Amino acid sequence: MRLDAASTTDTEASPDSRSESESFLMLVWVSPENAGSPFSLSFDDDAPRVLGRDEACAVRLSGSDVSRRHASLQRSPAGGISILDLESRNGTRINGKSVRTARLAPNDVVRLGGWVGVVTTGAEPFGEIAPGLFGGALLRRTLAPLEQAARSDLPIVLEGETGTGKEVVARAVHGWSGRSGPFVAVNCAALPEGLAEAELFGYRRGAFTGADRASLGLFRNADGGTLLLDEISDLSLAVQAKLLRVLEQREVQPLGETSTIPIDVRVVVAGQESLMDAVRERRFRADLLARLDGMTVRLPPLRERREDVPQLFSRIWRELGDGKPPSLEFDFVERMCAHDWPLNVRELVLLARRLRVFRAEDPSLRARHLPERIGAQVDGPAPAPAPSDEPPRPAEDSGSTSESGSPAAPAERIELPELIVALRASQGNVARASALLGITRQRAYRLIEGNAVDLDALRK
Repeated sequence: MRLDAASTTDTEASPDSRSESESFLMLVWVSPENAGSPFSLSFDDDAPRVLGRDEACAVRLSGSDVSRRHASLQRSPAGGISILDLESRNGTRINGKSVRTARLAPNDVVRLGGWVGVVTTGAEPFGEIAPGLFGGALLRRTLAPLEQAARSDLPIVLEGETGTGKEVVARAVHGWSGRSGPFVAVNCAALPEGLAEAELFGYRRGAFTGADRASLGLFRNADGGTLLLDEISDLSLAVQAKLLRVLEQREVQPLGETSTIPIDVRVVVAGQESLMDAVRERRFRADLLARLDGMTVRLPPLRERREDVPQLFSRIWRELGDGKPPSLEFDFVERMCAHDWPLNVRELVLLARRLRVFRAEDPSLRARHLPERIGAQVDGPAPAPAPSDEPPRPAEDSGSTSESGSPAAPAERIELPELIVALRASQGNVARASALLGITRQRAYRLIEGNAVDLDALRK
């Protein structure tokens, strides 16, 4: 049986959810580049799907570093999909850790020999979503409602960690809106407290000391267009009250003027923190949030869309200057995908800039070229895989892991679900299943007899 190429699945499930999104899981290969179509991990039966070089494998992977029968995918008795290493020469790694068996979850990084993949909840190709904004299925799914809302006058709140692209998304909203005026962005945290009102709403010449000429202010500069108020929660409560009036009346009164001026401005606000949390802490006006919160969108961090990282890195490299980017070796890709990117795209840009300075002439990039902090959780220096036709490696307990990269349990702690997975992959052969898990046959039979496991059913 072969896995069919997956189509995009639109789901509201959180990328971190193990329960709601597991039925939509897909495996997207990120190394080698353009390796093939994503594969659906939604199985209708309990039959294992074997990955390897052999023609009979459900998922065929080329290369001498992949064993003929490298690993097996199948439904786990505990729910979801599990992967089992089939005594492959180069092993199976999840999130940089060697495993015998592990349950797969969204954003897990899977490596078999020189192949690196990411478990996702969607499989749309990486591409340009809006000018200057690139991503795959998750980012497209997140931004789809924004594209629809952009054509209305609905106010929008963008939440996300630093470097997730809030200003780039706000520019995309402006482009989708079709508004003829300009896009204007301001970081409210950078406005001097005493001058925030004047900067936002404008002032007449001589309105205060130092006002030697009049200013339209940011709202009037954005008339007919879009105004992004980044880190809006840093505005004082007094300025927030005046901002509320401006939004309700659609007019501004510059400092020193006695009359108001009508405005037509689409407002998008952004911040790293939740505005509702700021309301609870009495740092943000609840009535202002009620006026602003027509739609709130949380932008996903890079660690929730790991499959985008290699292609995003290559695109950034090209944008920084001329020249084709070096090829990305599998160990480099694995470490990049396994890294959590606390500074998100900003951190990725800095990495590309650093490597352009020191490695621009290298034909390929390897794990040793990365700073130590990137992919630090990956086991060892990620040596090149050995050819798979060498004798099988001995089973090892040291440093291995189970259940999505957590430390592997000693042999005596192997539980029934792991044994069932191994038995299915071994067509009910207890000796082989025991060898796969590194436990004795006596231990396996105790689990089987103590839980009334039907071996005949597993041999079918």
